Amino acid sequence: MLLVLGLLLVFTGGCTEKNNSSLPYGKSTAGSGGYEVVDSTGYVLQLPQKPQRIVALSISTAEITMALVDPERIAALVDLADVSGVSNIVEQAKAVPKKVQANAESVIALQPDLVIIPDWRPAALAQTLREVGIPVYVYKTATTIDEVKQSITIIAHVVGEEQAGERLVAEMETQLEQVNEKVRQIPKDSQQVVIRFSLMGDGGGKGSTFEDICRQAGVIEGAALAGLSREDVMSKEQIVSVNPDVILLPAWDYTGKTDITKFAEDVQNDPALQSVKAIRNKKMVAVPDRHLTATSQYIVLGVQDVVRAVYPQYF
Repeated sequence: MLLVLGLLLVFTGGCTEKNNSSLPYGKSTAGSGGYEVVDSTGYVLQLPQKPQRIVALSISTAEITMALVDPERIAALVDLADVSGVSNIVEQAKAVPKKVQANAESVIALQPDLVIIPDWRPAALAQTLREVGIPVYVYKTATTIDEVKQSITIIAHVVGEEQAGERLVAEMETQLEQVNEKVRQIPKDSQQVVIRFSLMGDGGGKGSTFEDICRQAGVIEGAALAGLSREDVMSKEQIVSVNPDVILLPAWDYTGKTDITKFAEDVQNDPALQSVKAIRNKKMVAVPDRHLTATSQYIVLGVQDVVRAVYPQYF
């Protein structure tokens, strides 16, 4: 009881409550005591000032936060920020010494004045942190590039760096327009069909970020073409039916148990796939998983990767 009371006294810099105002999700309003923001769960966070001890509890959250605020304002990043196979900020993350797992005990010990969490994290984590007075902002996980831009704008509001958010979104749009200029040269009837093999359980399908990456890259996403959703796994029969022109291969295995080279060889030599165009023409390309799985500004690199892999003559 003494420990809990002590924690409650420590974390008095911010609080959360259910949204009873008309303030929409992601928006902020200034007040005499600071400002308030509404998260995707409907909670209103009262922030007395720009947060100075931020904890970012996912890779994409860390990637966005690092681009918006000085490292001195970040108390910790999620531990995977150091893993090059999935993180786009391995070098930048060295400026933030603390890396933590996404559990309440680790976060509470840091005494943060703001924790930013994507909505796919367990709701119990946010609730536990809120119960000891830690301000927690939960935001909606992006499934399209436009939603990634919205995430950046929203997080920029939360950390009090709106102009930095605008600049980051503008940089994304400039990069995408450079790709689109080249993609517009590709005749519609020449668009290639692409599928992605993943060791992370996120191959694509309708409503996936990979489907939107493919759309921006001027290619047809094979899993969506087969009528699959992002929760589905493509069967070999469906791969043969879709008959992709290019297969994107993984470059990283989060379990550390898969030989990536042997995985590619097994796909190339699979008897059930020998009629597939990508197999016959040996059009299999390894693409960094950290680009294709990003729901941060680095998703643009995924678009560039796909265009280079499928249309090298244009890019």
